[in-house]
Amino acid sequence: MVKSFYSWLVQFHDDDTAIGDLARDARSDADFPRRSISYRHLKDYLESKNACDAAMDVFTDAFAQYKATRAN
Repeated sequence: MVKSFYSWLVQFHDDDTAIGDLARDARSDADFPRRSISYRHLKDYLESKNACDAAMDVFTDAFAQYKATRAN
């Protein structure tokens, strides 16, 4: 079974990094799509929540890292 983006992301919740910030935000958002593996679905969700450009950039970088770990 493929690990969802959220499951991958929350491992960074204690990190003092931009990805750590995103992980904490996702954990505190009851509506975050926790089972999604789709970049488009997650991007659309964040845009619907009016995520700022910086947050979207962090998401894009984090998703690229997530995708790279899935390829291994």
